Amino acid sequence: MNNSNSLVKRLLAAAAAGTLLFAVPMSGCNFGDKDKEKENSKASTASGDASADEKTDNGVVAKSPHYSIPFSVFEYLYNYNYTTFVSTYGSSMLDGSKGLDEQYYDETNKITWHDYFLQSTQDYITYIMCFGEGGLDNGMALTDAEKKEVEEGFASLEETAKESSQTLDEYIKSVYGDKVTKADIENVQSISKVGLKYRNKLHDGYKFTDKEYEDKFAEKKTSYQVADYYQYTFSFAETSEDGTSTTVDEKKKNEMKENAAALANSKSGKEFNDYLTKYLKANPSAVPVSSTGTETSLTEDEFNNNVNSYVESAFHSKAAYDESSDMTKWLFDASRKANETKVFENDNDYTVVLVSKPLYRDESGTRNIRHILITTENIQTGENSGDTVDDSKVKEYADKVLEEWKSKDSTQDRFAELANKYSKDPGSNTNGGLYSNVVEGQMVPAFNDWLFDKNRKPGDTGIVKTDYGYHIMYYVGSGLKSWQINVDTVLRDEKLAEDYNNLKTKYPVEFDTEAIKKAQVKKTDEESSASGAANLAQQ
Repeated sequence: MNNSNSLVKRLLAAAAAGTLLFAVPMSGCNFGDKDKEKENSKASTASGDASADEKTDNGVVAKSPHYSIPFSVFEYLYNYNYTTFVSTYGSSMLDGSKGLDEQYYDETNKITWHDYFLQSTQDYITYIMCFGEGGLDNGMALTDAEKKEVEEGFASLEETAKESSQTLDEYIKSVYGDKVTKADIENVQSISKVGLKYRNKLHDGYKFTDKEYEDKFAEKKTSYQVADYYQYTFSFAETSEDGTSTTVDEKKKNEMKENAAALANSKSGKEFNDYLTKYLKANPSAVPVSSTGTETSLTEDEFNNNVNSYVESAFHSKAAYDESSDMTKWLFDASRKANETKVFENDNDYTVVLVSKPLYRDESGTRNIRHILITTENIQTGENSGDTVDDSKVKEYADKVLEEWKSKDSTQDRFAELANKYSKDPGSNTNGGLYSNVVEGQMVPAFNDWLFDKNRKPGDTGIVKTDYGYHIMYYVGSGLKSWQINVDTVLRDEKLAEDYNNLKTKYPVEFDTEAIKKAQVKKTDEESSASGAANLAQQ
């Protein structure tokens, strides 16, 4: 199993979004009221979990030169770590009738699940503390905007507290732990925000030479090359109405085998598409409704046109290497030639693959773009929230934002500020609306066509309409070549790992290893009962 690194990455992502210590623990992590805790103490202790009265005092359990973490916060993070794992991977790997220190994550090496959650919590704390120390040494501090985010988080907690007839302090203790204070939360928010700012500054600031790209490419060429292919899958399995089971129809299986063999006789991409077009027109049920509409609502010409469009757009792809896929292993064999075909038999279907362009390095260029997405939400949450919102008003709003940018200091940096202020695109409205190294065809058609206009010049602006809303565009310039994108990711990760190791040496984080072992997941009777029932059901 190798979940530790991915779990730490999820915790880091939560911290980057400023949500980690403002997230309410799920049912498996109840730091609830004392009366219920006393009622549950017997059941909790039986499953390996100690009550609050049995805990260590709230001394410092992790410290670096300028930061410290008390036991209460460590235990909160341990619990958050646990609930994040369960929500991501499910609870089937854990036995709810036993304590985490009574079951193995890795039995061969005698590593318990308690050890696993302790280690991943230590890894996360070490990460933010080391980068936080680096940030402090480089003059980083929380900006006014980041301080405001923290304040807004507390304001939200206070509103929730009022709904429960509690003060903010009482609510923090009931949710995060009896000894967690507002100051603790502010401290960890500060560490994580400064640390992740510094981490991102390092990661985004690395520059690599052409030679470094070429040398890394040469180390493992297959990982950075692609192959173009046509693919179609003939399914012969029947799925039950409730979607819980599948059965193989042997008659249909033989029919699909014949169809797959016929398609595999194609000698070119055109023949592949011609066969599919004929097949799909004869079998309307094999065409997704989203592409054709309902069969009864389309004329014959409309149906045929939609099938033609479907075939042209759906079955020609570019593959990156995936060592777990038999198809890509075949595609990436050095002996592959254009127009070779192969049928892959799976449990429920036959997949036919035709090579259109064998293994190659994609030299096509990419482009960098900033955009501000304006939607009806911009208007509904503004001064005119009561107005009826139509398309013209969304366009008018986009025009006003573009004019706001043009009216004063029309630089890329200011465009980025406005993107963070106005854009409703969650994928880019915290990084100035930036999408780097966009590959042609990656974005929706109207967005893509504007970005890849052959006459496009750095600094060009415009407004593009898509199904998402109106995009105010700012063309930054050309990016990496397509083949360099994955190479760049590897180079950045390696350089960041090197810098992190240096930070760990420069700013050692010390843990009270005996004290942190007392961290436990707190369960309610309801969760313990549910876990026990689930385990009985599996036996």
